[in-house]
Amino acid sequence: MTEADIAAYRRNGYHFPIRVMSPLDSNKNLARLKAFECSHSGSIPGKLKIKSHLLLTWVHKLVSHPAVLDAVEDLLGPNILCWNSSFFIKNTNDPAYVS
Repeated sequence: MTEADIAAYRRNGYHFPIRVMSPLDSNKNLARLKAFECSHSGSIPGKLKIKSHLLLTWVHKLVSHPAVLDAVEDLLGPNILCWNSSFFIKNTNDPAYVS
């Protein structure tokens, strides 16, 4: 990340976008997610939505992807631990909302 990116993060508490994978890799991961959902009646069971990086190798590969770790390291330093990963999915045309 550039110094301007880091300054924006410190000022706003977030920064985006950060490209961490190619569109092809992104599509492959989306296909993995959809296949996983299909194998569980169309949605991820509640218990698997949290800390899924501990159970699913493809999620672990995402949270430990070098480009993801490089960006996080630029902000937080080299001593990094993934404490949690979670899926918060709102599908197209889903009438649900987050208050």
